[in-house]
Amino acid sequence: MSGFSNFAISFSIICILAGGISAFPNAFNATGSGGVFLIWLLGGGIAMTVAFGMGQIASSYPTAGGLYHWSSHLGGKAWGWATAWFNLVGLICVVGSVDLLLYSVFFQGILLSTVLKVDISGMTLWHQFFAMVIILTSQALLNHTASNSLQY
Repeated sequence: MSGFSNFAISFSIICILAGGISAFPNAFNATGSGGVFLIWLLGGGIAMTVAFGMGQIASSYPTAGGLYHWSSHLGGKAWGWATAWFNLVGLICVVGSVDLLLYSVFFQGILLSTVLKVDISGMTLWHQFFAMVIILTSQALLNHTASNSLQY
């Protein structure tokens, strides 16, 4: 993969903008602005500690493969396997949460309710389910066809 392609897939997996924006309303409703500020500082400190540790590991084991390879070297093959599965589960959860935000806020809240003036009070979980199936299927098809047609 090219440098830009590698950056693009990493940025998509991290999902800084969509993941952060979708988490703010829940955090503000649960703890208020002061709580969010303190949790942001605590979370940032923990993330920096993990980043420092990963930087130290990367300098000791400078290989491609990242987390899986490091886990296999440091803890054995079982830890490498577990790391890969935890990463996959995390990716699935992030994609699902971002797509749920896409449906509930942008599609249902802005497009249908505000722009098209549709009454959304009668929408059930089945509407959400089928919308999520359509969103996830279209993303899967776009990712599959786009990755097969790119020339490196």
